[in-house]
Formats: sequence, structure tokens, C-alpha cells
Amino acid sequence: MLNENRSLLKYLILSLITCGIYSIYFMFLMTDDINTICEGDGEDSPNYIIVLLLSFVTCGIYHWFWIYKQANRLYYAGEEYGVSVNETGTTILLWMLLGSLLCGLGSLYAWYLMFDNLNRLARAYNERYHMGPDISY
Repeated sequence: MLNENRSLLKYLILSLITCGIYSIYFMFLMTDDINTICEGDGEDSPNYIIVLLLSFVTCGIYHWFWIYKQANRLYYAGEEYGVSVNETGTTILLWMLLGSLLCGLGSLYAWYLMFDNLNRLARAYNERYHMGPDISY
């Protein structure tokens, strides 16, 4: 069963409390969930640790590219699962880039959109392959 209860607030608070360690763990799990939902699309994302290393080597450019690719994967998976995902990779990337100019508020909104889209797709995936939504808390 995939996690369908991702919360931006929980992500922010736990990332702050753990000095970013939870953020890495969360993104690691999120990457696995996206790869599971989008299995067979030919666009598998590497392990998130690899994403971090490539982002470091490219001064953060790979991270922006990775976000763009993951948002596009969710957009196209929405069609397959019958879930309305309105935000493409371009939309998410623009919110993130413009969010840098808006004291980070646009970036928070972009992450909210990503989490919301992923939660809805995880719910559809669980219903399709596991006969019902995740009821664990």
C-alpha cells in the first residue's frame, strides 16, 4: 500500500526538527511511490540519494530538472488512473522558480500541489491494486 496521506505541514515541521534528515527520508519514499505509480512509463527516477549527489555536483540544477520530470510523470499517470492532475512539470517548476522571488511562498505552493497530486494518485493506485484506500494512521 502506498502512502496517501502526505502533509506539507508535517513535512516542514519534521524537516525543521530533524535538521533536514526527515526531508531526505521523505523524498526517498516519495520517489519510490512515484516509481511504483508510474511503473512502465520508461522514466524511472534514480534513488533519491543519487538525485542529491547529482544536485550537489550540478549546483542544484539537477534538482530542478528532477522536480520537473516527477511532476510530468504524475501528470501523465493521472490520465492512466482517471485522476485529474492539472499541473504539469512546467507549472510546478514555474511556481518553484517564481516562489524564490516571493519569499518561498510559491515554492511551498508547488510542493503542496506535488503532494496533493501524489496523494490522489496513491489513493487511486491503492484502490486499483489493493481493493480500497489506505486506512492506517
